Amino acid sequence: MVVFGQKTAKQIIEQVAKNDAGLTTLDLSKSASFCMKSLENTLALSEALKTNTVIKTVIMRECEIVDEGAAALAEALAVNSTIEELDLQTNKLSTTGAISIALGLARNKSVKTLNLMDQSQKCLGEDALETMIAMFETNLVLTKIMWKVDSRRAWELAKLITRNVEIGRRQADGKSIEEILPTKLRGSGGTAPAAAPAPPARPVAAPAPAPTPVAAPVAKVPEKKLAAVPPPAEKPPPAPVAEPIEVEKDAAEDTEGAPQDEKPAADAPTETSD
Repeated sequence: MVVFGQKTAKQIIEQVAKNDAGLTTLDLSKSASFCMKSLENTLALSEALKTNTVIKTVIMRECEIVDEGAAALAEALAVNSTIEELDLQTNKLSTTGAISIALGLARNKSVKTLNLMDQSQKCLGEDALETMIAMFETNLVLTKIMWKVDSRRAWELAKLITRNVEIGRRQADGKSIEEILPTKLRGSGGTAPAAAPAPPARPVAAPAPAPTPVAAPVAKVPEKKLAAVPPPAEKPPPAPVAEPIEVEKDAAEDTEGAPQDEKPAADAPTETSD
């Protein structure tokens, strides 16, 4: 068992990654070194647990674990087949974190005890319960869950846990478990069916070459027909200048020498004598 104070969180995670045969119980509860960088350390520890085949008990109480850290731990649970007890009491998980743990346990074949008590969300939601119920369709080993959830379907979970307890008892006694297996596992001897292979990737067509830019047609501007310019009007010929008429001098002179008509003189007054 690791006693905090002797090693830092980084040193402990390295020890887990090296699969130290003497480390069967990992207890990081209230580890100040771990909590200083809780998410970073949780991610690193989860990676180390994926390949660890020695540790059977993981206790991480009051380690400031959040939903993202729970998702990382769930990935480790999906591939680890050694851990039998996971204690995450008094952390900062919500319904989302609990769902992640349930999804990881759906593929797990070793964890028997799970503790999710006293999280930041005091009462986990209905979605977490439904995911946990669905998890028992493939999980045959989990026999104890400690958490707080308010749902009328809690009895279904209790019934499934009782089923797994019976499966474990029958296996220990060498008896058949076929009739109490989930429907999808019957005929498989209690082994979850292998996941269907992923469909082959579709060939990705090479990107089509970019179309050559086509110059936009230049609209023809209609040629403006120039109006015919009429030829300059011909100037009319100058008006003929009348030549002065010469009066014959003789006629003029005759006119000037002609005698004027003399007016008769008024009668002179006649003197009368007395």
